[in-house]
Amino acid sequence: MRLYSTLSLALLGTGCSEYSVAKTTDVNTDEPLDGDPDIEVDPEKINFGDVEVGEGATLVETVTITNASSETEGGTLDINDLRLADDSMPYAISALGSILLPPGASTTFTVTFAPLSAKEYNTSILIDSNDPDEGTSEVKLLGQGVAPVIELDPTTYDFGTIYIGCETPQPVTISNVGNADLIVSGFDYVTASNDLDVDDNTAINGPLPWTIAPGEAKQVFVDYAPLDDYPDEGHLIVKSNDPIQPEAQAHQTASGELYGENLDVFEQALKSSADLLFVVDNSCSMAEEQANLQANFSSFIETMVETDADWQMAVITTDNPSFQGDIIRPTDPDPEGEFKAQTSLGTGGSGDEQGNEMAYQALQPSGDAGPGGEFLRDDARLSIVIVSDEVDSSRSSWVDYVNFYWTLKPDSDMVVQHAIAGDYPSGCASADAGVGYYEVVTATGGLYLSICATDWSSHLTSIAEVAAADLSSFELTDFPVPSSIVVTVDGVLQTTGWEYDPVDNAVQFDDDHIPSGGSTIEVQYALYGNCSE
Repeated sequence: MRLYSTLSLALLGTGCSEYSVAKTTDVNTDEPLDGDPDIEVDPEKINFGDVEVGEGATLVETVTITNASSETEGGTLDINDLRLADDSMPYAISALGSILLPPGASTTFTVTFAPLSAKEYNTSILIDSNDPDEGTSEVKLLGQGVAPVIELDPTTYDFGTIYIGCETPQPVTISNVGNADLIVSGFDYVTASNDLDVDDNTAINGPLPWTIAPGEAKQVFVDYAPLDDYPDEGHLIVKSNDPIQPEAQAHQTASGELYGENLDVFEQALKSSADLLFVVDNSCSMAEEQANLQANFSSFIETMVETDADWQMAVITTDNPSFQGDIIRPTDPDPEGEFKAQTSLGTGGSGDEQGNEMAYQALQPSGDAGPGGEFLRDDARLSIVIVSDEVDSSRSSWVDYVNFYWTLKPDSDMVVQHAIAGDYPSGCASADAGVGYYEVVTATGGLYLSICATDWSSHLTSIAEVAAADLSSFELTDFPVPSSIVVTVDGVLQTTGWEYDPVDNAVQFDDDHIPSGGSTIEVQYALYGNCSE
């Protein structure tokens, strides 16, 4: 009897493999010629355990299929199909060594596990055969991918519209949703704007690299501080050991809005101006000090001449707010001699020295140095110079006098008090500390000089050097967004030679770029918005 065997085979290298086998039959009767096969599969379950996710990270196991039927009564085992129950799983099945197994024969195939992420992958291999009792056999597959998995939240964020000059931080949470430690090694922030930046929150997170355990997270911040009213966007890139996504990204968009603008216009004075009011103690202990003041006054005059300032001065005492003579000006025949004459006060004055009070009374509208008179000029810097070896016994607090002085000028820097007095806080020689004067001097930014010095020339030179109005500084009427300041002099844009001084809220010109007398200085700038809105 002749036997014919017909075999057709289709193999899939990974995922699903299908086999189609025709029966071995008698050509005359078309009936099966052999008995029943008996399939055995070993193992029936494969647990790959934990496998790291990453390029080339795989684990391979072998499965054996045996035809366990009797060699005398059994039949040939025909393997019709070999496939995964879920072909989306990261398992790969090799080809079989044979698809026709006589009784007692075996064949093998391999299963490769290459996890794609940090998760469980459970499925089965299904084996279809002609075993009459077990047409489909099963090999259960279990495996766990092990990897850190980075997650950023939010991945996109729109700051909306923010006023120029305000700053808004937006937290970005870096989470590890995997099952192995996430190592964050660095950040990049990609943007064409200077208005967006990343703050890695080092004070809380510590220095890089960071280790984030599974289920834990850290926060960083993307800060938006608009400098202009153009749209902005940026990309935060977080670098880590996530094998699938080593560079995670979060995208931010934003736009600045101008809250308002201001324009300050200044007319530069032709000359720097200085008004100096000397308040000299005329009590019984002041003979030597008055002589010292007179002997060194030439240093003051010489320095004032060098500054080319338009100055004038007057003298009062610590017990009388009236001028001791005419206002002294550089055009006088002998200004130095006139000053010496007015400060030859003698020592018969009150021992209850009230320097601050006398200056206050002199500067009242009805006083010799008050507003509306010849002495107090709008464009001149007012310097009050106290010369006394005693504490101030004025009736009011020093705070009241400071507040009054600041009402005299629109710019508080245009009023200053100096003192030549006893060393603070302990005094010196026979001079008591100038309590009451020291506080006013400190509050107004003046010079506090020792009355016990043997040579007063440096004292008077220092006072003269700072007496005149500063022609290099222009205090603004509102607080600007510094980056928005535009300065022009007589219509010409000034890009160098000046800077913004936030302490004085002023545009400060360098010595070589001070605008000339009579020029017009314009300062245009954006205003800070209400950042709480």
